[in-house]
Amino acid sequence: MDEKTGDKERVSRASVQRTSSRRAMLALAGALVVLLALAIGLNVGGLREEILWRLSPPHVASLAVLPFDNLSGDPAEDYLAKGITAGLTDTLGQIGALRVIARTSVTQYQKAPKPLPEIARELNIDAVVEGRVLRAGDRVQMTVSLIHAPTNWRLREETYERDLGDVLNLQAEVSRAIALEIKAKLTPDQKARLTAIRPVDPQAYEAFLRGVYGGERGKAEAYLKQAIQLDASFALPYVELAGRSYWSNYFTTMAPGDNYPKVKEYAQKALSLDPTLAEAHYCLALVNHEYDWDFAEAEKEFKRALELNPNAAEVRHLFSHFLICMGRPEESRSEDRRAEEIDPADAELIACFTWHTAATSRLDEAEEVGQRALRMGSSYPRVFLGWSYEQRGRYDEAIVELQKAVADWGGDVFPTAALGHAYAAAGKDLEAREVLARLLERSKKEYVSAYEVATVYAGLGDNDHAFEWLEKAYDERSNALARFRMDPRLRSLQTDARFQNLLRRMNFPQRP
Repeated sequence: MDEKTGDKERVSRASVQRTSSRRAMLALAGALVVLLALAIGLNVGGLREEILWRLSPPHVASLAVLPFDNLSGDPAEDYLAKGITAGLTDTLGQIGALRVIARTSVTQYQKAPKPLPEIARELNIDAVVEGRVLRAGDRVQMTVSLIHAPTNWRLREETYERDLGDVLNLQAEVSRAIALEIKAKLTPDQKARLTAIRPVDPQAYEAFLRGVYGGERGKAEAYLKQAIQLDASFALPYVELAGRSYWSNYFTTMAPGDNYPKVKEYAQKALSLDPTLAEAHYCLALVNHEYDWDFAEAEKEFKRALELNPNAAEVRHLFSHFLICMGRPEESRSEDRRAEEIDPADAELIACFTWHTAATSRLDEAEEVGQRALRMGSSYPRVFLGWSYEQRGRYDEAIVELQKAVADWGGDVFPTAALGHAYAAAGKDLEAREVLARLLERSKKEYVSAYEVATVYAGLGDNDHAFEWLEKAYDERSNALARFRMDPRLRSLQTDARFQNLLRRMNFPQRP
């Protein structure tokens, strides 16, 4: 074999080898493509969703934080998981680009779990946050998952470990991570509030959690004050004390002067420590509205609270009250709708809409929403259903509802006075005067709101005594007076010059 022939054979063999190699590679690639197609088609290991999510991530504009699991196995430690669930809900709620479901509408799934797609449909949400908490001494380990609820697809999961006193900062860190994952836009103000939150004394944080979520009857206030003693610069216990003080007297079971100044003091102290606390601004708004009668300042504080936490359903709810009292019913309805979007399963919220609608004479709506709240398990709307039936002249039905309300409320002054007014409106003066006599007798031994006494006199057509007791309510700065312009029980008084005089002295704005 000559040299040229040998070269040709070597070139030929090399060419055959290259061709075979290419064919083998193409065959292997083809096989891989077939296997990949099969894997995608059969959705092995969720591969199809993985690829689809990477190509087109799901849009997440709404979510709920499901109750975190307590991994300690000790029910006595549940307060930590509850506190972290609530704290993360509140922190995520500060992101204006998100609709975050209120905790009151989510806790139902702790005792009665449901598949995530079903929860997504019920709450009208895109995603849920699930978590697990394990505590060892002053260390807390927390695993947090972000899941696309309609498909059960896990978008993110991460485990964190921190000192107990750094949990507030951890909640902000998790919220930033979730916002980044779902591409939710944060304003510069929101970014600042979700960054570098000051650690608190671990024992103070423990006392705060026990006070709010520990469920130890009668010890909550002591725990909150202990938290303040352990860390005087910790703002959240002051906010909690302000809120508890306010709600303890919502239906004026004690003299307003014994209550509202405390609410104001706690809220102002909280804001001196942290001016970005939505709840503290909200508490100040309530004092300004219902006790100081500084309505311009009240609106300013309500709006600041909603800037800081657009997902605070309770703030929207009470802001709606304010707007009704200011004679702005359409704005009030808008806040009601937004509150319900955030807290759709809260029976007490829905029940209160009965008052909003009855006070503005939307009686069909009042009765529909009142019955819905009753079906949800609240007895609260019975008073306002009574108001609605009374406005229609259906006095027997009004009296039945109000009698049930008196029984449900344990004979409290508020439903008792409402029953007295209904008796009077129905022409049952004897029964109305019996109710009035009982209220006056009670007032000798305990606090009885002068405003509620005035409503019974108004029902009896005794305007002079009605205004006498309204003046007493003015002197004691009754919180109910802030709402009296919209109280249907007092409409018979509105053409009286004394009514308009009282409005002017309380600085009510002119009706639009």
